[in-house]
This record gives sequence, structure tokens and C-alpha cells, in this order.
Amino acid sequence: MTPEQKSKIRALERLKQRGILKDAQLQQIEQRNEKTSKTNGIVPKESTSGSEAVNIIPTEPFEDQSRTEVQNAVVDGQWSTNNETEKRPLERIKPSIHTKDYIEYDFSTMRNLNGGYINPEDRNYSFDDDNDDLGNKKQKTLDDWKREQQERKHIYENAPPPEHISKAPKCIECKVNIEMDPVMDDVFKLRVCKSCVKEHPEKFSMLTKTECKEDYFLTDPELNDSDLFHKLEKPNPHSGTFARMQLFVRCEVEEFAFKKWGGEEGLDKEWHRREEGKSQRREKKYQQEMLKMRMKTRAQEYTTRLKERKHGKAHVHSFTAPIDGGMNEDGHQVLRRRCVDCGMETEEVDI
Repeated sequence: MTPEQKSKIRALERLKQRGILKDAQLQQIEQRNEKTSKTNGIVPKESTSGSEAVNIIPTEPFEDQSRTEVQNAVVDGQWSTNNETEKRPLERIKPSIHTKDYIEYDFSTMRNLNGGYINPEDRNYSFDDDNDDLGNKKQKTLDDWKREQQERKHIYENAPPPEHISKAPKCIECKVNIEMDPVMDDVFKLRVCKSCVKEHPEKFSMLTKTECKEDYFLTDPELNDSDLFHKLEKPNPHSGTFARMQLFVRCEVEEFAFKKWGGEEGLDKEWHRREEGKSQRREKKYQQEMLKMRMKTRAQEYTTRLKERKHGKAHVHSFTAPIDGGMNEDGHQVLRRRCVDCGMETEEVDI
């Protein structure tokens, strides 16, 4: 047996081991090779290796034909013989590796790594540890947020009644109602009922940050100090991309402003002082603009005088009465005039 025949036998054995060729296909190859060898008068040799694939290899004169058949089988997935009348359809070659029809993911074991930009391990946060600091909104999970919402609802809406109605906290304004406004009680720490909030807007109405700065003359550091004021943040009604709106309760703002400016009269004096300063600044700006305009006017007058000294005053023409100048090319009447001083002539067309 030649080395080429041995290599072909090994190639067919590898195809059989990988599952590309089945036993039925090998038998069909063997039968076809026997038929072709008989028609050509060639008898295939038998190998002593004991492999079934050895009997399908013909002798040397059939070497080129068997090579083309094996190549066609591997490449095209179809088998053909020298006799074109004996063609038949065969099964398609199966892939060498086939594990599953689809990939199954276990979502319970997957973690959100935020695209790889913010790794939870880098910020020392564990998904499984319940004792971590959940005050940060970025580190708070959905289950923790739901639990907090349920606790808030249980405290402010579904709180159990007191042992006796006389021991229940009452509204600081009407001294009757025991059902407090959740926003006032939770955010601003004021025990006020909803009806009193509506009846007394001069105390419990909401003020924006701009109103606090313009009406009560408070500064940004004072309004941003959490020890001085409680504030409620909401989305900006003008646009979602703007900064969040900050709301303050009027009674807290007035109390701090009166303490800062010396009562309501001191606040009024400060308002009058600032209004006078605004009027003075407007008057000063007006005077500065007037001065600039005067200087510009004087500069124009000075430039005109210099031109008159150098070139003389501008000449004013004194034309005579119109004289008939005949007809032009278009057939219109032409009138001529002449300046008495300089002699310049003009032509006028009477349309």
C-alpha cells in the first residue's frame, strides 16, 4: 500500500470519528468502488489493519478517481461516480460541532456592570450585603426603594391609631385635627393639617428660591444650609433639563428674614434702601450715556469745522429756470437747468 493510500485511509477514519461520514455512506462508497473496479478490470487490495475503511480504497490506477470522489464528498456534500446515469441524492453533511439549538441565559446570576464604566467592585458595594450604606441613590436597588416607599406609606398614611385620642398629636394651628399633612410633617417637620394649610397661605404657602432671594433678600449659602431651612425639590416645570425646583415654606423663611433684618420694619427699610440704590444706579447709567452722546456730537461738530477750514463750506447750487432741451431717444421732453454760481448743468426728463 502506497503512502498516499494510507493517508486517504486515515482521512476517511477521521471523517468517520468526527461524525461527518456515517456507516451507511461508507458502505455506499465501498459498493460504488467495487462496481467501478469491476468495469475497469481492477481488483482492490485488502489491508491487514482490520479497518472497514481500507476496503474502499482502490489500487493505483484508480487513485485519481478516488481522490476526486473524496474531495467532492467533503466539499460539495454529494457523491458522484464516473457513470453519470447512476447519480442519486444523498444526505447532507452534518456540522462537525453541534451543541444546542439556542443559548440559555440564567438572568438570576447576571449583574449589571453599567457598561464597564462604573464597576460595583470599584466603589466597594456588594449586591448581596444588606448592611451597606443605601443612602446614596446610585447604590440603592429597586427592592430597597420599594421597601422605603412601603415604610413611608405605613408611617404617614397607614399609621396605627394612638392608645387614646387625647394622647394623639394635634394640629399646631387649629388644635383639633390629628391627621397631619404628610408633606408638611415629613419634609418641613410642621404638624399642620391639610385644612389649615389651605386656610392660612400667609404661613404655609410655598416659595421658590428666586422669590426668597428677591422678596426676603436671602443669599444662596443661607438657602442651601439644611440646618436653617427645610426644602422640597421637584422637577422644573419649565423644562426637564433645567435645575430642579426648590420650594421653601413661608413661615420658616419669614422667621429667618425677620431675625436677619430686624423684624418686618427692618425688612421694609432694606427694601427701600435697595430700591433707592437701583434708581441711583439707573440715573448714573443714564447720565453716562448722555455724556457719551454729547461727546460724540461735539466730535462731529469739531470734525465739520476742520473740514470747512480746509476745504471751505459746502457749495449750495442755485439753478435757473428750466430751458427746453428738445426730445431724447425715447421721445420724452428734456428740460435743462444751470447753476448761476458754478455753471453746472442738469437735464430733467418730463415723463
